[in-house]
Amino acid sequence: MHREWYKPPAWLVWAMWLVLARTGFEYWQAWELLPPRMAVHFDAEWHPNGFTSREGALYLGLGIMVTMLVLFTVGALAARVLKPSAAWPLLAVFYITLGVAWYANHSIIKFNLNAVSQHSELAQKVSPVVNGEVNVVS
Repeated sequence: MHREWYKPPAWLVWAMWLVLARTGFEYWQAWELLPPRMAVHFDAEWHPNGFTSREGALYLGLGIMVTMLVLFTVGALAARVLKPSAAWPLLAVFYITLGVAWYANHSIIKFNLNAVSQHSELAQKVSPVVNGEVNVVS
């Protein structure tokens, strides 16, 4: 049997799907501790500026990952057949991209587990209503 060393084995293409199981496991493990409203988008200074529900974060994170995995699996299998010499570099790019996507989901979970509740600076710490009477704060 002649093995073409430049063609990655098919199991390596299918092993990419383990990142989906790992991401799902992280959500499952932290599910009860996650807040109902999660930050899922951040600015350049890592301040949250986009929020969704806990379920929305799960569906968004896993949905993006599944879409990437389907495209990457088809692309990697096609490269193995049509252009075997490009299959290794392509597979490396796919693994790096999936690693970045996993890290993004991991960071979102970690941020929301450790986030301090956000309060408006304009809101008063003490309610102006005390015993049914409006209390004027000067």
